[in-house]
Amino acid sequence: MTLEDKPGLRRWLRQRRRAISPVDQHRAAQAAAERLSALARWRHAKRVAVYLPADGEMGTAAVMDAAWQAGKAIYLPVIQPPRGQHGAAAARRAGHLVFRRYQPRTPLRPGLLGIPEPVRGAAPCLPLAALDVLVMPLVGFDARGRRLGMGGGFYDRTLAGRNGHRRPWRVGLAHAIQQIPALPEDPWDQRLDACVTESSTWLW
Repeated sequence: MTLEDKPGLRRWLRQRRRAISPVDQHRAAQAAAERLSALARWRHAKRVAVYLPADGEMGTAAVMDAAWQAGKAIYLPVIQPPRGQHGAAAARRAGHLVFRRYQPRTPLRPGLLGIPEPVRGAAPCLPLAALDVLVMPLVGFDARGRRLGMGGGFYDRTLAGRNGHRRPWRVGLAHAIQQIPALPEDPWDQRLDACVTESSTWLW
């Protein structure tokens, strides 16, 4: 594995992330939530998108609790296939994200790729441009704000082509061990505006 090998980096970092004990996962998530809540862009935000964690991703329960207590509206990402196409294969190939309102009693069900999503019809959608903050999961990040995702490209495709258009402040949530010296970058990759771990806050 080299630092230019995205698939190799992804496998290695996912293994490191999954190896964190449940107790340490919980402690890290609480600490990261406190750091995120202290940021001015977060404090002033009214509408925020947050992910539901999987595969060892940094937990978001504390972030959502803090958001609700502060009166913020929370939205979850929902994977959609390209217009006019249907099914999981189309979603994997070229899907993008829309964002549905999530409240404590909002029903969830597995989406096209098995990730829990708010049930359609029970949760209104919000355009990307109306979000103030987008909290993004990641596999790895570096000191220049480059982000390595799971490989589906959903966030990159959703954020692409927004030059001249309003887009949310993009903050990654990660364990400190997910930072590496430098990530390879493709032309379509979307950088972070900030990243928060249990021990550090990065702003770009």
